[in-house]
Amino acid sequence: MLATALTSESAQLTPWQACQRYIEERVPASTFDTWFRTTELVMRDDGCACVQVPNKFAADLIEANFTGLIREALAACRVNFSALVFEPVVREWAVVEQLAEQAAEVKHRQVPQAVSGKTGCFYPDYTFDTFVEGDSNAMALTAARSVAEAPGSNQFNPLIIYGGTGLGKTHLLQAIGHYAQAECTVGQVVYITSEEFTNEYTQFLHDKKASVSFYKKFMDTDLLLIDDIQFFSDKGKIQEQFYLIFNKLLQENKQIVLSSDCLPDSIQGLMAHIISRFQGGFNVDILPPNVETRMAILRKKVESEGCTLPDEAIQYIAEHTKSNVRELLGILTKYIFSASFSDTGFTLDIAKELCGGAITGKEERLTVKRIMEAVADAYGIGVNQLSAHTRKKEATLPRAVAMYLCKKWTRQTNLTIGLDFGGRNHSTVIAAVKKIEADLADDGQAELRTKVSEIEGRLRKLS
Repeated sequence: MLATALTSESAQLTPWQACQRYIEERVPASTFDTWFRTTELVMRDDGCACVQVPNKFAADLIEANFTGLIREALAACRVNFSALVFEPVVREWAVVEQLAEQAAEVKHRQVPQAVSGKTGCFYPDYTFDTFVEGDSNAMALTAARSVAEAPGSNQFNPLIIYGGTGLGKTHLLQAIGHYAQAECTVGQVVYITSEEFTNEYTQFLHDKKASVSFYKKFMDTDLLLIDDIQFFSDKGKIQEQFYLIFNKLLQENKQIVLSSDCLPDSIQGLMAHIISRFQGGFNVDILPPNVETRMAILRKKVESEGCTLPDEAIQYIAEHTKSNVRELLGILTKYIFSASFSDTGFTLDIAKELCGGAITGKEERLTVKRIMEAVADAYGIGVNQLSAHTRKKEATLPRAVAMYLCKKWTRQTNLTIGLDFGGRNHSTVIAAVKKIEADLADDGQAELRTKVSEIEGRLRKLS
């Protein structure tokens, strides 16, 4: 049906504008603005749908990550096509130089030096080769590679990678530094955490003689990598010093890469002018990996450890450890250690014990999936609309109700609930739960209370 694309309001849109609207309702706003807003569609005589984009990099990335969504949009908007291709076309819009040209320029740069707040600078295992790509991190990985190959000569400056704990932000920052050093794509590299930055500035205040070395360390760098910038929150003096360094490096086209546990404009106590400069760069998130990516991560780690584990154990650990990669690898380490001291070796039973799934055969009957099905049925919508990235009213309220009931009726965390709702952030779940709780306490929300009570009646029969 064309309910999404062909409303009375959109009747005057071109076919591609209708497709863009369809896509905009299903991806984050930052993703749409970055990859789709400046695209155009040209239909060739042979029926081929040619999506025109600003440069080859954009063409490759969109083809790798959004082909399925674009085909879906074309079909929904009744655009008949025999094939789909992506074509870089230089127009009046601002065009980024192709990476091949950028890479050629960096050959003349000096051999890099590494400077860091950490002894040894980079963790040897944190490279691009050891980073496992999946749907949840593909865009962040692509941007990181682009930055590493041509620091300061790309559209990702500053590049800000954000996401929850243990999802690979530090790994990507360090991989950028590793690559820049190994391939000599930049001169001096500085990797430092926000805590180390704060400590070094505090030390400078106590020892003015250190002032030259403190500022020189950052002002002379060509690639600055700062981890966990959320810890600059409410530190006014530190933010001022950071901004001086940040601003100077950007003016000189030096590359800056930052990581945060949330979008920069969500960091409490961060100065407005800093947020504004961050918004002028590229902000990309890393989401918790899906089960296929988690299995790939486990297999890669097992291979590096020289072990052989049964597929059923790897699958069980991947299916029952959803929060982050760090926890996933922690469970794997415990599993290998425990199995090595067991007479039975690597078995599924040990995996179940470590994942908290005691071998009683009793599973939680009321799952997130069942609750989503009950809520969707009660509101007369499809279950997929609860996880779709759309802000339409007919989906937002049922989604919030479903999140509220999942939190109330299951033992799942906010993070794992968010995963089942299209990979949403745990803070989205918290906000939804609080909203429904407040609405249920409102005397004017009798209809909502009746609806929730009706759904809970169904859930009692299932539990």
